[in-house]
Amino acid sequence: MKARGILIDTSVLIDIDRGREELPELPCYISVVTLYEFIRGKSDPIKAKTLVEEIFGIIPLDNKVIEKASILWRELKSKGEVMDERDLLIGATSISRMLPLWTRNERHFSKLKERGLILWAR
Repeated sequence: MKARGILIDTSVLIDIDRGREELPELPCYISVVTLYEFIRGKSDPIKAKTLVEEIFGIIPLDNKVIEKASILWRELKSKGEVMDERDLLIGATSISRMLPLWTRNERHFSKLKERGLILWAR
């Protein structure tokens, strides 16, 4: 089944920004968490935010994402597993929106693969 779009993680967004990677020819989205991680290191975060918003759809931390993140957090906690909160929110965004996640840090998201996360590959 062809993806109706993809969610791009911060690691890939940085590569795109540096010219190391090109956008695929399908709708591309980022989580508001990725937006935050990306622009906080820029010398002009407002300008960077505006440019990113022109290229990508920004998915907010709405009820759907927060509910999924909460469920995932409880499942992980019950097994004694922990995960970076930002990665958990990005993963929950990917799962709740049914968008494959394009990341360079597959290890960061490995605990979510058995919980519905699909990783995107070219």
